[in-house]
Amino acid sequence: MKRTPAPRTIPILTLLIAVSLLAVPALADDGISSTIPHFFYGQVYNADGSNAPAGSIIVASVAGNPAGTITVAPAGRYGIDYGDGDKLLVWTPAIQPGDTIVFHIAGILAVESAVYESGGLTNLTLTASVTPTPSPTGGGGGGGGGSHEFFPVSTSTPSVPTMPVGQVSLPLSETGEVSESVTVRTSDSVGSLTVGKGTHARDANGNPLGEVTIEHAAGLPPIPPGATIGFALDCGPAGATFDPPITLTYTLSEEEWAKISDLSTLQVMWYNPGTGEWQEVPATVDPATRTVTAQISHFSLFALTWAAASPAEAATPAVAGAPGAQATQGEPGAEAPGDLPMTAIAIVAGIVVIAAAGFLLLRRR
Repeated sequence: MKRTPAPRTIPILTLLIAVSLLAVPALADDGISSTIPHFFYGQVYNADGSNAPAGSIIVASVAGNPAGTITVAPAGRYGIDYGDGDKLLVWTPAIQPGDTIVFHIAGILAVESAVYESGGLTNLTLTASVTPTPSPTGGGGGGGGGSHEFFPVSTSTPSVPTMPVGQVSLPLSETGEVSESVTVRTSDSVGSLTVGKGTHARDANGNPLGEVTIEHAAGLPPIPPGATIGFALDCGPAGATFDPPITLTYTLSEEEWAKISDLSTLQVMWYNPGTGEWQEVPATVDPATRTVTAQISHFSLFALTWAAASPAEAATPAVAGAPGAQATQGEPGAEAPGDLPMTAIAIVAGIVVIAAAGFLLLRRR
């Protein structure tokens, strides 16, 4: 006669299966980014209202860093006549909901900007802010097609959009808000400021702010104990305030990044002249792009700092991205050699528990 499981079998099996299911959520916490791309499509025009020619390159950027590109095709349209995979995909490892996205059409800033939404799908018409002056071309060629000189066809990777150096004027609406997103950088591109559309920018007296400046600081107050100041930026005018906060970004070269012995100690700090102390500003570290990004609501002296290397560490060449990599989600090499990642542990644990449950069930039968 066929035996049935004893009454205690069911609770034991239930417990084993429940334990295996509890192991699965570990997959969601194993450094997987919580953001997904924002997709865009729509019409695209020159400043005079004519269609941007097919082959023009559209570049989306966040905080001065390229975040997605697409080619205009056919004329006056991008991402419309194709499947979802051919829309303008905007994403970077450091992007966060609410970040401002600016667009360039063949290197010319678009009038429109957008706010990043994880998984968003937006129909956005883009219009070049100015009509460029065509540069002389050496080759001959008959008439016609002059507009293609403004938006040359290119199959190469587009360069980083050009942006003002040192200072930039803020376009203001009648209500005193910034009417379009602007970015300004230092001459070596290490530091940059992005003021988003809709920002209330005020000077020290509370009046609408006409321009912002950024440069490397010439002199520094005493350095915080145990810290190394790599790059200090003087943002002006002093006393200016921003609502909502604007974006300050440090972008380092491979050589500069390699000098940092422990990425987990990277900080952005501002100097408070009232107290004579340095104060930390929350920041995001992204080894993949070698950037450190902070949101700031006022202007002052800002510095990128990290812990000073000990004599033993200084004697050992640093490997870019290796130490302290756990500070950024999903960064390759963040786990020490030989360590099992949480994903593998969760999978193995789930398989073992489910196999044990099946074996026990067969044995009871």
